[in-house]
Amino acid sequence: MTSRFYKFGLVSLLGFTTSCVTVPDTPNFPTPDVENPGVIAVAEPLPTPPSAPVIKTPPAPPSEAPPVPVIEAPSPSGFNALAHWSTHDPSPALNAFVRGCATWTNVDPSAQLNPNLPQYGSYEDWRSTCQSASVLQSVDPQAADIRRFFESWFTPVTLTIPSATEGLLTGYYEPEVDVRVIPDVTYSEPILAKPASAATLALPRSDVSAQTSRVIAYGRPIDVFFLQIQGSGRLKYSDGRILRAAYAGNNGKPYRSIGGVLIQRGELTREQASKQSIEDWMARNGPQAARDLMNENSRYIYFTEQAIRSGEGPQGAMRVPLTGMGAIAVDPRYHPYGSLYWLETTLPTYGGDYRGTPTGVLVTAQDTGSAIKGALRADLFFGSGDAAGHLAGVQKHSVKWTVLLPTALAARQAR
Repeated sequence: MTSRFYKFGLVSLLGFTTSCVTVPDTPNFPTPDVENPGVIAVAEPLPTPPSAPVIKTPPAPPSEAPPVPVIEAPSPSGFNALAHWSTHDPSPALNAFVRGCATWTNVDPSAQLNPNLPQYGSYEDWRSTCQSASVLQSVDPQAADIRRFFESWFTPVTLTIPSATEGLLTGYYEPEVDVRVIPDVTYSEPILAKPASAATLALPRSDVSAQTSRVIAYGRPIDVFFLQIQGSGRLKYSDGRILRAAYAGNNGKPYRSIGGVLIQRGELTREQASKQSIEDWMARNGPQAARDLMNENSRYIYFTEQAIRSGEGPQGAMRVPLTGMGAIAVDPRYHPYGSLYWLETTLPTYGGDYRGTPTGVLVTAQDTGSAIKGALRADLFFGSGDAAGHLAGVQKHSVKWTVLLPTALAARQAR
């Protein structure tokens, strides 16, 4: 996504790409579990929640299924055992959850969220929680009301794997890029639409130009390059218009970190490899050297224009707009889209805050990425714009996972 990394050297610049629906290393996003997303419309009053049971560890999945995480029995104290829960504002998670639920309205209720992950149940197991969440959201609830909703309808269950109890949480965001309709000396790099020809689509970066495909807009070369690293972003035109450049495809070439190239050459140290330091290097060495450096990464990303609705982030792999601080990217082999998690971790409070503050965050799984591998690995969507980018660029901390299962589903598994 863009031009605005406060310090991206620990992530994409060194090859540790973490961005998800927006990462060039993730050209083929998994097909969502359902099609024809609808809108939840509930006329009946909020249903009465079931009582909370005690869960046993579910049976092992079939041997032919991919490995799944171990779900342990929950603490008898339930939500009281979740550090930071009592002060958390789960509003973003509620918003994300309701958006995800909307994609489940036209599917077979008896179908499982993921056949290889039976512990997450069927769409029918989540129907009442989805309806109740939609009703709650419609009345503009306070944080305490939302916490009580989740406490009433869900059971927290610790998530671990045999080899570890903690994983890694990184961050990504949607950047904003200043663009022009007509190129000039500063705004000279085209942002291109996906070409119709397969041969043109397969061209390496060094052979791509404004003549090989339709131009959406022009931006600064470094901004367009980092827009491609993120895979999506907001385009800010000089006339005040703002459109989204959404991922449309790539040329199938391998990704190579240009920060890593400069480190290998001895022109930057690992600690220096931020977006700003790379941009400074390009300014010192001139346009041709900058072009040659970017061409070291032969992968090229194409975009399509989209209108932006107020408050909506880019579309994730679940095909719903991502909610800042309410959605994560996961490995879909281990987590079905739409499932809920409480993440106990450390989050930055300002740009450059590498140390961060211990906290917890409620999120729903709605995206994926090639660097997001394993049951305890996640990427938190921080939102759009510079402020979100400053936080996402320094997020890299350990995380403890807790699954939130609908209480009725948890009760059936306990038997």
